[in-house]
Amino acid sequence: MALFEQTETTTKVTLDDTEACCCTIETAQTIDGHTEYVLRVQRGPYPENSWRILRRYNDFASLNKCLQISGIDLPFPGKKLIGNMRPDFIAERLNALQEYINQVLMNPILASSLPTKKFIDPDIYSTPFHDLALQYASMSLRTDGVYTLGQSLGPIGWRVRKHYFKVVHKPQGNKHSPGHSTTKHHLIKSSSQSHGKQHTTQVCVTTSTEKDYTSNRDHSGRDDLILSWTEFGPDRYIDEKEIHTVLKNFGGVQHPYIVPIEHIASNDSGALVIRKFYKQGSLKDVLCSASPCNPFLSKYGSPKGRTPLPLKDLALYARQILEAIRFLHSKGMACGHVHCGNVIVVDGIAKLMDVENFIFGVPSFYRPFFVQHSKINTCEAIDVYGFGHLLYEMCMGYPLQDSYARQISDCPDSLKSLLESILSKEACKSSLPTLDQLTTHPFFGEYAGHFNDLYATTMSVQKPHLKFSTSAKEQLKLAVQKTENRVREEQRSVKNQKRLVRVQELMTSEEEKKKIKQKAKHEQKQAKLRAQNSLQLNNGPPATASGITASVHLSSSTGGIVKSDSANSITSPQEALMSPPPHATDSGGSSSPQPPPSAPPIPGPPSSLPLFPPVASDVATSTSTSGNMARSISGDEATTGSGGNRSALLDAICNFNKSGLKKVSPTDAGK
Repeated sequence: MALFEQTETTTKVTLDDTEACCCTIETAQTIDGHTEYVLRVQRGPYPENSWRILRRYNDFASLNKCLQISGIDLPFPGKKLIGNMRPDFIAERLNALQEYINQVLMNPILASSLPTKKFIDPDIYSTPFHDLALQYASMSLRTDGVYTLGQSLGPIGWRVRKHYFKVVHKPQGNKHSPGHSTTKHHLIKSSSQSHGKQHTTQVCVTTSTEKDYTSNRDHSGRDDLILSWTEFGPDRYIDEKEIHTVLKNFGGVQHPYIVPIEHIASNDSGALVIRKFYKQGSLKDVLCSASPCNPFLSKYGSPKGRTPLPLKDLALYARQILEAIRFLHSKGMACGHVHCGNVIVVDGIAKLMDVENFIFGVPSFYRPFFVQHSKINTCEAIDVYGFGHLLYEMCMGYPLQDSYARQISDCPDSLKSLLESILSKEACKSSLPTLDQLTTHPFFGEYAGHFNDLYATTMSVQKPHLKFSTSAKEQLKLAVQKTENRVREEQRSVKNQKRLVRVQELMTSEEEKKKIKQKAKHEQKQAKLRAQNSLQLNNGPPATASGITASVHLSSSTGGIVKSDSANSITSPQEALMSPPPHATDSGGSSSPQPPPSAPPIPGPPSSLPLFPPVASDVATSTSTSGNMARSISGDEATTGSGGNRSALLDAICNFNKSGLKKVSPTDAGK
């Protein structure tokens, strides 16, 4: 049965190195006498694409040491030898390390470096990329027999999976006479053959004699050449069988504003390109006054000098690059990698290079920016957007670190209008101008009015040439469609994730509001209960020496005061409602009041003399004439006191007859 079983074919998933990552330090734990921090790393917008790693303080220190070459000031916390295991210090150190890693990942230059990627994703980026590139390049050049591989130039570029080497020509003798094509086809053993799979996956195409490079060569007839090895990216949609044909056609590209290709080759993992090495470096090196062979972090991390271009040079170079992009689109091919690092200025002429990156399918440098704007969803719009960033950096001397320009100043109005038409927030939300519309902008007519005559003269001397076969054209067309579809899908994902985050924030805010309201109600209720308890404990049941409790209440509708039988007791209506007397209830209530404390028996009044005649008379008169007060004497109190003595006393007070009093003269009183 094993003869009929088919081996499973594994599809290689190429990672997009430009996809943004975020890192959160969740907690810290003590293991074997040292502190380890639990980091949760997420790639892209979806939380399910995340993982956890353990890092110690020394790991952060090693990362910071590698990034110091950039010259960027980072808030890295210092080391502490004593007291570093206290819980409060660990919590403080965790917050400081979180701030540090946030600053690193927010900087595009630091976030794209290999030390940073290896720190947050060791499983993927511990691969020996440089050794693999050296192996593939050596194998290709060894079988070709035309070039000799030299020393590595190190990490001079921003891509993790792209490496640079010096190469020189091998002595050829009379092996190839001038004018003969040196195009060769060779088979190269790929890395997959070690697993028992046979592939013929590499074609070398040398087209150096097809173009005239005499103007670029020195007296010895040899140039300083540079080889770049690039792994295929996630946007490589050209079929493996057809990519060799496409590269062969593209190797013969000729245009006055595109850097020519000396040699191009590919296998199943990537491709190499050989070009002339320009000692002055790229346009970005010129703007930063940097040496092209220095590491990428030291060149562009914090350059000492930034020099913007004069307006005439800016307009001329921009117009030349614009023509190169238009030429590629006219041949059914996009660029997608327009930035200052891919522009060379030679004798006042700006030339675009690395245009083959579209065929290789590697992600764009500005991809994290334009995936945030759903209107930048075509290859032409992507090139226009990259052209806008190129203009901004040439004008200001430093790159734009955001997806759009919030404010553009310190430039002429015509240039400001051109930049705003591409990089403003409104332009990114609506639509960008086309390549043809950019060529007619007033800025170029003002500062590069002679360009059309210069371009016509240049085209008459060196005619552009780029011809693809029918199958290559179909492959390029399909690659453009799939690239645009992937951009739209990623933009929808980013948009949906942003909407989800906003909804979660709104839900969280509503829940917080409800919690705050419930907490306020609970605190108000507790305060009311405390006030009631305080009033009951401090005041207690009011009582007189005779054991009679009498309250005079104002009507609640009039908002008056409440008086007790004590001369010093005055209470507000709210306090009276909150703390009613425990033994005085409404006549219509159903609750039974607590009986007052027993008072000693009081003898009844003598029949000849009334009890408190003047006071009782005055009180009766005042209460009868006042419309806002009512005298209330509870009948329950009269029946729950000391039996008949209290009842008799109350009856005597109520039935007292004032007319029975006899007026006594002062003379009689003296008797």
